[in-house]
Formats: sequence, C-alpha cells, structure tokens
Amino acid sequence: MKSTRPALAVVVLLLLLAVTARAELPEDLRRKIDERVARFLEKSGAPGISVAIGVDNELCFEQGYGLADVENQVPASAESIYRLASISKMLTGVAVLQLVDARELDLTLPIQSYVPGFPEKQAPITCDLLLKHQSGIRHYKGTEIRSNAHFLHVRDSFGVFQDDPLLFDPGERFSYTTYGFNVLGAAIEGASGEDYVGYVQKHIAEPCGMTTLQADNPFVIIPHRAAGYRKQGQKLLNDIAVDVSNKVPGGGWCSTAGDLVRFAGALNSGKLLRPRTLEAMWTPRTTIDGEMTRVGYGCFIDVRDDDRLISHSGGQPKVSTFLVFSPAKKVAVAVMCNLRESSPKSLAMDLIELVGADAIEPAAAE
Repeated sequence: MKSTRPALAVVVLLLLLAVTARAELPEDLRRKIDERVARFLEKSGAPGISVAIGVDNELCFEQGYGLADVENQVPASAESIYRLASISKMLTGVAVLQLVDARELDLTLPIQSYVPGFPEKQAPITCDLLLKHQSGIRHYKGTEIRSNAHFLHVRDSFGVFQDDPLLFDPGERFSYTTYGFNVLGAAIEGASGEDYVGYVQKHIAEPCGMTTLQADNPFVIIPHRAAGYRKQGQKLLNDIAVDVSNKVPGGGWCSTAGDLVRFAGALNSGKLLRPRTLEAMWTPRTTIDGEMTRVGYGCFIDVRDDDRLISHSGGQPKVSTFLVFSPAKKVAVAVMCNLRESSPKSLAMDLIELVGADAIEPAAAE
C-alpha cells in the first residue's frame, strides 16, 4: 500500500505555500525555522504542524506546515485549531493563582472548602498539592483515556475517580494526574462562583486576546479544526474518536498555536498574575521529605545554559503539543501537531534556542 506520509519534496512545497501571519523575524531566521520544521515532518511522518513564536512577549510568527486534513488535502495554517491536551493544565493553574491574588482562594485549605462533597481522604488534599501533582489522586487507568461519554459540567466526571483510594499520603511524592486538575476546576468554580469554562474565557482568554480558545466539543462546528492521526508502523491512520469533556481543566481545551504564544506573552508580562505569584508558579516544588521536583504550579521548569524555561507538553488521541517560554529572554514557542506521539518537544526546544540566540539582544533580558 502506498504511504500517505508526505514525501520531502511535498513537504518543502507546502512550506513555500504556507501562509505566515507575522513577518517580524529576519528572513534568514525564518528560513532556518522552515528547515527545522521540514526535518521534523520528514523524520516523524507527521501530516501537519502549526508553529508560533513570540519575541519580547509579542506574537511575531505563526505558520502552518503540511496537511491539517490528509483526506481532504487541507493545508495546515496559522488558523488551524488543535487540542491543547495537557497544556490545558497551565490555564487551570493560572486561574487558581488569579483567585489567590484576589484573596478568594487559599492554597492551604482542604479542598472541601471549595468543593463540598468531595470525599475526605486519609489526610487533607489542598489546591497546593493538586497544582504540584502531589495529592495522591490517580491518573487514568485501563481504557479511560478513550472515553466517549459527554459531560456538561466539571464535577460530572468525578464519579470515575473520586472514591478510589489515594496512591499515597498527600505530599509524599510526585505523581502526575489529570483527574487532580478536574478537582482544581471545581475549586475555581467554588471560589469564584463562576462556571469553570466561563471563568477561563473571561479572565484568561479575553485579557490575552486568545480569540480561538474554547473547550473542545465533538458536537460543535469549530472552523479550521485539524483532523488527527496515529501511526501503525509506517502506515498513517485516522486516530480514535474521544470526548475530552471528562477532563476540560486537565486536557480539554483547544486553540491555535498563536493563541498559546499570546497566553505565554501575557503571563510573562504580568497581565494575568502578580510578580510574586508568577515566581511561585515558576518555582520547582519539593515533597514533604524535601525531594526536589521539576514541577511548579501547573507547569514544568527546566534550566538550560542558565536560562529558566517554563513548559508543558500535551499528548492525547489526535494530537501532540508543546509550549515553552523563557521569562528572561521573553521568547515563547508553541508547536501543535496532528499526529499522536510525535514528540514536538524536541522541535520546540530547538526553535526556542534558535530564536533566543539569533533574535534577542542581550539588553532585552530582564
């Protein structure tokens, strides 16, 4: 059977035809970006990808490469919308911390203060523990990631996990959990008196200018929504259909790559959180025993060549995504790909290093 993966020549042609929404980056730098994306597509076999880059906390480059829809030969573009997957956790983390800034939520109180009826466990679970993945609430098991149940409200999905025993005493260790962020979504509702989705759209999307950010819904017509794929050996297949309404706070949003960069720029420039709260978000957390993690509040922290990088990846049926930014250099990169398990982190890290070295003057660093 003939492979549906675009040949390198087709990839290069699509690179030339892709529409660029911003042209502030130097031409030689844009060419280097195109070359790196072409290599990524060829190596990964991904049908399509959208890349956005911010410099000085402003979106300056967004472009699509390859195909957003293979069956209908629709090119990926700056307008292509992908599932954020777990990058959604960064939105939820910021929403929680906004309520802390407003003195409407206390990170140290038992979660029942904001989510009445959540079962009590062997020790109190707090928003602090949930944000840093130390609550002991489990992640998916079995086929739960393939859920096609549709939920209208954040708390509707709690029955899947809330009565299960904790994996460990809260604070004892790190264990990544999407369900824990569902609980944070409910805490946002309890503290703010607003619907979770409405809160994020009003207090995060609007200030950032994120016009495409929305909860992913299989029943809603979303213009420019990219199709999603998986690979079986070298064969490209349509990925399975799943309904992510069971985990909107932890993995159920969608948007363009450009809107993710707008979010990073607004966050870094202080439009969403106070400086002290931002620093708390970007500080690696320890367990009760003093073990250091690379996890902050709803994000991951790495240091490369003395530069602190804030990031989050996303992976679920139909997509692989990655957002990374440097607070000091004011550079952000978002990569959104319509192939599951395509590892866009390597490309995003390559691009932020490239742009940070070539496009940022030393005086621009804070």
